[in-house]
Amino acid sequence: MGVRSFKLLLLFLVVIGCWIALRHDSVIAQRDQLIARSLPPPPSDPFSPSNARTEDGKLIPVEHFFPASRCLSCHQDTHTAWSESLHRNAAREPFYRESADILLRTRGIEFTRHCESCHTPVALFSGALVSTATGRERQAPFTPLDDEGVTCSVCHSITEATVDGTGSFTIRRPALLAREDGTPVYGDFTNDQILADIPAHKRAVMRPLLKSPEFCSTCHKVDAPPSLNGYKHIRGFSAYDEWQQSGASHESILSFYRRDQRVDCRSCHMPKVESRNDRAAKEGKIASHRWLGANTAAPLFYGQTAQVKATEDFLKADVLEVDIFALKRDSAGEAIALLDRYSGNQVSLAPGEEVTAEVVVSNRNAAHSFPPEVRDLYEAWVEFQVLDASGKTIFHSGYVKADGMLDEGAHVYKQIILDEQGRQITRHQIWTTNIKAYDNTINAGRSDVVRFRFKIPESTNTVASRKSAGTKFSRSFVKSAIRNPQSAITLRARVNYRRLNQEYINYVLSRQKRSLKIPIVRMAEAETKLLAGGLAMAINQSGAASGTPEWKRWNDYGIGLLEQAQYGPAAAAFRRASELSPNDPDLPVNAAIAEMRTERFAHHERPQLQKAAELIDRALQIPQSAITSPHSVLRARYFRALIWRAEGKRREAAVELRQIAAEYPRDREVQRQLAQTLYTLGELAGARSVFETILKLDPTDAGAYQFLIPLYLSAGMKAESERAQAKYLLWRDDPMADVIAARFFAAHPEWADERIGAHVHEIRSSRRPVLTNQHATPDK
Repeated sequence: MGVRSFKLLLLFLVVIGCWIALRHDSVIAQRDQLIARSLPPPPSDPFSPSNARTEDGKLIPVEHFFPASRCLSCHQDTHTAWSESLHRNAAREPFYRESADILLRTRGIEFTRHCESCHTPVALFSGALVSTATGRERQAPFTPLDDEGVTCSVCHSITEATVDGTGSFTIRRPALLAREDGTPVYGDFTNDQILADIPAHKRAVMRPLLKSPEFCSTCHKVDAPPSLNGYKHIRGFSAYDEWQQSGASHESILSFYRRDQRVDCRSCHMPKVESRNDRAAKEGKIASHRWLGANTAAPLFYGQTAQVKATEDFLKADVLEVDIFALKRDSAGEAIALLDRYSGNQVSLAPGEEVTAEVVVSNRNAAHSFPPEVRDLYEAWVEFQVLDASGKTIFHSGYVKADGMLDEGAHVYKQIILDEQGRQITRHQIWTTNIKAYDNTINAGRSDVVRFRFKIPESTNTVASRKSAGTKFSRSFVKSAIRNPQSAITLRARVNYRRLNQEYINYVLSRQKRSLKIPIVRMAEAETKLLAGGLAMAINQSGAASGTPEWKRWNDYGIGLLEQAQYGPAAAAFRRASELSPNDPDLPVNAAIAEMRTERFAHHERPQLQKAAELIDRALQIPQSAITSPHSVLRARYFRALIWRAEGKRREAAVELRQIAAEYPRDREVQRQLAQTLYTLGELAGARSVFETILKLDPTDAGAYQFLIPLYLSAGMKAESERAQAKYLLWRDDPMADVIAARFFAAHPEWADERIGAHVHEIRSSRRPVLTNQHATPDK
């Protein structure tokens, strides 16, 4: 190329670069114009922007709510448990109050109804959350019952619940007795009057609704509506939806693991406990009203040590499992040691060599994601430590510093939410949210693969190993090697949880002028020693990890790889699991799922789709056994139907999906695939009906609304089409909000590696400091 041509090319590139830059600025300007919010007007009705309502639409005077002390004489054990529960502390505890009070200061008391419908319901329904006559806002506590938070007469007076989110329940005036037709009889009756007609008391305060997961969903599914943020519906957490689509609900066939019996919210959070002082006890037991979950901060603030201890024990009870699964030689990327209890086939690790440990963290027993809810404030992370034979630390990730702050390079399970200017929201001001920039969590029954790179010490002559069918170590050799661990390297992995991140703890406690150390709970732990003499042995695994069968370890590893879009390695891991447990049809189906995900990247012959079909056929040919449940067969048939549809056999796929949907009518993904298949076949009325079924399961499903817009229009239902379009625009993810996330990552490139699922933590990893001041949304 001549000099003139080179200069012309250079000039052309400069012009193009300037045009791109100007275009980028124009896009940002358009985005800023679109997202410029005008604050919504104060709500006109007494309950908005909450979804909560009273039966008659009127307020309920505060004196109509019975205090918890009214129930004490007959329900002593229930009252004792409730008095230390988060429900009791919901309105007053400062870690909530500080965030809610920012909304009070910046928007006005009417807007706090959104939060208080679940945290301070008596204040909402009694009309306390209004501006005073002088225009000055009131401060909490708003009513004499704020100290009781969610008190007995709130939950036991709720008559209807929907799954719309954030206080989506209907309540009536509390009553202690009800007639046979359910009509409440109002008045503060004496204990003798109640005991004389216990069935009437049960009719007044108990109903099947209270035992349903949908009842819990009213406050454990969160939505920030346009009436709060002046923008659109922003989804928050939804422990209910996660449960409903998990293997615990028995309502879905798509989970990787299925519980032997259906488990709902009460099974874990309201188990039967011994009771000697409660008239509601049956055979000496009542449902626990401690509602143990993961909050160690609120009870500790009030000195409720029994609740703190019970919560810690609950978190340690095999909720999670951690497994130091394998070592990989970085120079070749090969697995050099699959770390199990008895190993052979020795492979030397050279001094100074870099290796990567792959740690699998599995959400074994939580029927929702971990962490489940306020991930922008909670702090959960993986700690990984490598020690030499003398106990000296070679590598440490996920440590807690002297000031209580977490190592900035830790592998954290958290969420970053951004306001319209791309600043991180650090005080849970969800009313300013525009987009979720980062969200790392482990869904129910799923796993995460975490990678840590470190160097073998120069003085070490260690041998790692992987399992070989022909070589095993005797138990006497194992015991001898552990007693005399010359040149041993210890690998230790832990999953830690702290209720709140230390920065927010410091903020709240400084405002409260209090000093408090929130406990760090070690939820799972595993330790592996690489010993001279050729033994790699996993020891000291907490909970069920030490007894996890090999096929399950491989399955968990495959699930983690699949979650990180490592489809080829995931398929290989699932195949290995299937070899180890050949009578389990779910394992070849898992491999088929990975092959189907890979299919989109395959060449025109689409070999992955054919591989998936072969795996599904193999699963369906496994003879009936204790492992082969009807659920497993239907799961295999579901994915076979998706393969048929991809092959152009849409009608066969529709027939199959319709049969599966009849067996599992509440599996929203089966319903969705059926609806979409009917849509492609031109069976529009059938498709419309199925999409409407999805909305009964989840009224916030933007995808269902999107399909219903043309379906209603084709049927001449113009008004319904317009309503579906309005709902779709409010519930869909804002396509322009990605610009905000891009702006955040451009300003904070240290988060770039974390966006890649299969990233590695090492000494050279970027530090991710806590974002405060101008980098965070203002709290005033």
